[in-house]
Amino acid sequence: MSVLQIAISLIVSGGVAALMIPLMIRIGYHYRMLDMPGQHKRHKKPTPILGGPALFFSTWITVGLMVLIFQEDYAELGGAILYILSGALVITLVGLADDFSPLTAWAKLAAQVGAGLLLYLGGLRVEFISTPMGSLEIGSLSVLITVLWVVMLTNAINLIDGLDGLAAGVSLIGGIILIVIGLFYQVGSVLVFLTVLCGFLIVFLRFNWHPAKIFLGDSGSMQIGYYFAVFSLIFPLKSYTISALYLPLLVLGVPILETISSASRRFISGKNIMGADRRHLFHYLSLMGFSPRQILSIFYFMAFVFGLAALAMFFWDRLIVFGYLVFFMVVIFALFFILITNVSPKKRDTASGGGNNGAMKRFRSRLR
Repeated sequence: MSVLQIAISLIVSGGVAALMIPLMIRIGYHYRMLDMPGQHKRHKKPTPILGGPALFFSTWITVGLMVLIFQEDYAELGGAILYILSGALVITLVGLADDFSPLTAWAKLAAQVGAGLLLYLGGLRVEFISTPMGSLEIGSLSVLITVLWVVMLTNAINLIDGLDGLAAGVSLIGGIILIVIGLFYQVGSVLVFLTVLCGFLIVFLRFNWHPAKIFLGDSGSMQIGYYFAVFSLIFPLKSYTISALYLPLLVLGVPILETISSASRRFISGKNIMGADRRHLFHYLSLMGFSPRQILSIFYFMAFVFGLAALAMFFWDRLIVFGYLVFFMVVIFALFFILITNVSPKKRDTASGGGNNGAMKRFRSRLR
């Protein structure tokens, strides 16, 4: 994918987003397609929750135009495009249904598994597990690993979508870093799924900044994770090194760490690991007195660190970079533990959904 094509896809995607997002805001208010304040939610006013459909249309209008204009360059994707589109449609529709009438965690999981199977059938699959020390062929376990990979990345962005501008901003940073890495590896037309995503997110952030005029919703946040999964599955096939799979994993280190910590915490406490709560890192930072802008700065900084680590893998010894990254993650987990232990039991109860209504209102007002 040439620099010119990257520029065209960014501009087209951003232009379509600039039209679609205000339209979705108007539709949301007109048809009462709103996210209402309530349990596990921190905004104070009903807000349109149609960021997912805006992302879907922006992405596929742009991809369709790019494939039409540069047919020869995108011929290498072949029939995989239809499988990718089908999976995106499944994720978007199920997420949208959950946004307006909450589905069970198992229903959403089934849809994510279905999307992963569609990608596998389309030839997008994990055929090895890659580490900085080498790779391991997985053979017949390919379908299982592929589906788990798609499910993990699809949910990773969703878990950090709890603060205006957080999920979109972290995803934009990750997308830009992966575009740079993709240019180094000369992965070609595969980059279109990141360029159209970044073009959308640049515009979307203007509307999603505190106080947000529109939310991604599950249909949007899961869709972003899905597109990262799509790129990460194609990326190793196009690169000149079989160890490329871990690069998208590093770039998305912030949401993946949040996924692992949340699942571990809920499992240890005997709770449903797919349930919702108010014990994410950004919740504790708010209870400690950090403003929304300060919280975003912390998360954006961590996203940059993981992104720079992924870039460093391209230039320096991977074991050394990996060692520094492990140290950074240990420090983050230690700070997270300190935050938890220094928040008073009363505030922790508020973060879990307990406490009086006054405390709940104060908590919500800090984040949105």
